[in-house]
Amino acid sequence: MKPPDPRALNPNLEFGRGIIAEASKSWGDYLLVTTPEVLKSAGKMLLKKPGRIFFVTTMDLPVIEKAASELPPADTIVGIGGGMAMDLAKFFAWKKGMEPVLAPSAASVDAPVCLSVAVRDQHKVKYLGYSLARVILCDFELMQTAPANINRAGIGDLLSIHTALFDWKLASERGKSEYLQESAKGTAKLVDELEEMSGEIRAVSEKGLKWLMEAYAGENAICVKTGNSRPEEGSEHFLAYNVEYHTRRSYVHGELVCLGVLLMAGLQENNVSRVHKILNQTQVKYQPEELRISKPELEYCLLSLKQYAEKENLPYSIINAKTINEKTVGKICRDLNF
Repeated sequence: MKPPDPRALNPNLEFGRGIIAEASKSWGDYLLVTTPEVLKSAGKMLLKKPGRIFFVTTMDLPVIEKAASELPPADTIVGIGGGMAMDLAKFFAWKKGMEPVLAPSAASVDAPVCLSVAVRDQHKVKYLGYSLARVILCDFELMQTAPANINRAGIGDLLSIHTALFDWKLASERGKSEYLQESAKGTAKLVDELEEMSGEIRAVSEKGLKWLMEAYAGENAICVKTGNSRPEEGSEHFLAYNVEYHTRRSYVHGELVCLGVLLMAGLQENNVSRVHKILNQTQVKYQPEELRISKPELEYCLLSLKQYAEKENLPYSIINAKTINEKTVGKICRDLNF
């Protein structure tokens, strides 16, 4: 296997207040990928204005492929915003053979530190490309303007380790995957730290935001060295993908994944009380009522989950190993609010 790029293992994260303003002066004639909502806050921070602004509305593959083919020349591609803005800036940069500058507007997802791009192809999640950020500007001034629940949702791609490691070990025991103890130990440590940092994350403090971004980088480095995402992605993400596929709606990624962790931990019979504790201490939104998922919708997504996982050829997990029927669904959903 080709050795990973050292920068993928240690992404160039910069932290501070007002750092976007200073950095913008060096971007030349740049293309800004963002959303109107984020631009209201970030626009006044840009000392040098962009040559062109591209507002991201979708990660649907045919749409963004067309947009990439029509882009004008630019000295730099800059993404400022949430997960979609990060991924689209990475996608454009990958297509143009450039390294993007990324400035997350919240610590909501691990997209800024990941090399691949999450796209939607026929309403299904697909990861493609290779895009390494030149720098990731974590400007607390911008990040703390986001609604608190968006930053708190950042725990999703870290709490997912709890269920993902169970799935990975199960797959290994069934001869479906190689379980790397060192990788598992490294990511498990992040869940311990997450529990310790719950109060800072709930408060959306600089300390909490910095920890989230550095934890994403650490988690991603482990996945890069492992050669796959099994240390942090398992049945909880697969359920989230199935919910998106069947409801045809967009969600705050981390919130939906948190719901997935709770439900799949129940299916795994895997320390559900710890998951509850972290969810409640961080005050992240995860209840179906908050996510606007109805009881029939969630029940259907759970009952169809095995079929979805097999159809999409997703890695072996508790979904493949355990029967998911109406009795099972009722048991793992009994404490949820609809």
